[in-house]
Order: sequence, then structure tokens, then C-alpha cells
Amino acid sequence: MHSPRLLRSMLMTGAAIAALLLAACDPLAPFPTPTAVVIIVTPEPSNTPPPTSTPLPSATPTDVPTATPTATATPDPCVTQPGQVIEFDEFSSDIANEQIRYRVYVPPCYQQLQKRYPVVYLLPGLRQDETTWGAVGVVEALEQGMRLGALSPMILVMPEIGSIGIADQFVPDPSFEQVLLEELVPAIERDFCVITNRDYRSIGGISRGGFWAYSVALRHPDLFGAVGGHSAYLDAAEAPDTVSPLALASNDAFLPQANLRMYLDNAAADPAGTTLELFSSRLAARGIAHNYNIYPDGGHDEAYWSAHVSEYLSFYAANWPRNVNNLPSCMEPSP
Repeated sequence: MHSPRLLRSMLMTGAAIAALLLAACDPLAPFPTPTAVVIIVTPEPSNTPPPTSTPLPSATPTDVPTATPTATATPDPCVTQPGQVIEFDEFSSDIANEQIRYRVYVPPCYQQLQKRYPVVYLLPGLRQDETTWGAVGVVEALEQGMRLGALSPMILVMPEIGSIGIADQFVPDPSFEQVLLEELVPAIERDFCVITNRDYRSIGGISRGGFWAYSVALRHPDLFGAVGGHSAYLDAAEAPDTVSPLALASNDAFLPQANLRMYLDNAAADPAGTTLELFSSRLAARGIAHNYNIYPDGGHDEAYWSAHVSEYLSFYAANWPRNVNNLPSCMEPSP
């Protein structure tokens, strides 16, 4: 038999253990560190026809006999080198009646390899400019991804939106959309070796730039295969329903068949999340595919975008070839 003192000790120990177990089950107990809320609505339709299949046949005949030595010998010195950011400070826009500065990043060995590259147009927000995406580390993230074989080599176009992009001016009046589609995109495709197929052209933006990215891409899915809005404010006050992303999410008759890959994200405390949640819910109500990520930490600032810039690039380049040898030749018309 146990002594009374021993029994009291055992009862006290059991009570302590029970208290711990109850605390672990207590709904008021502290939660573990929160993780991002990821909303994925329906499978992405662009996954069915992988765009990488087109350029492969042209690369195979020349590379098959010496596939291993050629593929490793040629890109190695390029991967270890940085690419180049080219600044255009005197791009005169007749539509905006102002200079629209922009920067273009080209991958390592761009001149030597003579390849056609996918392209991403990255737009800044209000009180930001063509340096914003560089400041959040997009070039460093891309080059690290290319070195690891996790990202496709690509060209990045980083314009400012100018006074015309800040103003609430929309088509048919002169607007930033016209500057982008009628002046900037043609200039890039004239001056750089890019693939002009919409599946190899993406667009994304931060804050106000996210509004423009979505307004343009939702109405021009023939021009862009993927669109991203990062802390995007989608409720421009004077935007008519014909160009408003929030209205288009509910009313655009062609959107369900647009085969447009869509990405949204914001920090949980970001006021921009209100419009992004509404936009996502309207897409979801129609069964339209999109990815929406809500992160527990961060704000509406460069530190937040810098923390997720690699994820943005991974989304834009999800279906692009990661080996530069599988990109089409610049000597041939764009596929």
C-alpha cells in the first residue's frame, strides 16, 4: 500500500499533467506562428498545354549527340556572371506627352547566346518609379533562381507609370494603358529579342501598378498569359466598369475562357487586402482560376515585397523553359 504522503504527491503530479493537457486544448491558448493563407480556386487552365513543348524540337536536333557537354559547358560561364540593367531615361511618350523612364534587365550572355527570351512587365505603385522593382531585389532573386535552375532566363521591363498612370484617365481617353500597349511593348519588341507569344509575356504590378496590370490583362488576355497584383489597390475611384478589375471580375463575359493565370497577394494587415479579397471572392463565385495568398506578416512596403519577390517570379515563369538552350533562336521569327 502507498503511504498517504506518496498518494498526495501522485495526485498533485496527475493534476499538473491534466492542467497542461487542458491548456493545450484550450481554444483561448496562444496559437502557433501563423502561416500564409493560400486560396487556390480550381486548377489553373494553363497547365494543360505546356508552352515549353514548342521550342524543344528546334533545340533537340543540334544538341542530342552532345547534350551533356554542350548544355553544361555553354551556360556555366553565363550563370556565374551578372546580367545587365539598361536604363532608358528619354523615352518620349506622345500619348502621355511626357518622358516615361524605364529599365530593362537582360540575362547573362544575352548578346552571345542570341536567344529569344520570355518577358515580364513589372509596374510600380504611386510615388514609386522605374527603380522600385530593383530596390525590392527582383534582379538578385532572378539571378539566384537561374543559378539554381529554379527560374527561366527572362527579360524584365520595369517602367515608371508617369503622371498619366497616377491620374484617373482611362480609355478611350489617353491613358497609361495606351502608353504600355501602343508605345512601350512595341519598343521592347523592336529593341530586344523577346518571344512575342502571349504565353511568354507576363505582367504584374505593386499597389497602383497592380491596378493597371489587372485592368490591362483582364481585357487583353490575347497579349498576356499571366498577371499578378502584389498589394494591389483595385478600386480606382473614377475607373468605369469597362476597365475596373472589380467590375470585370463579375461582368466580363469572356473571362472564364480567357486562360489567364492570375496571382494576388497581400499582408494580412495591409488595407489593400479589402479590395483583393472582394476581387478574389467575385472570381471564385464564377469558378475562375486564380491564386490568392494572404501573408501574416508585413505591410504595404518594400520589405514585404522583397520578402516575396522570388515567389512572384516563380509564378510568372511557371511554364517557361529553365534551360537557355531550350529557348528559340533570335535568328528565327518568334514562335
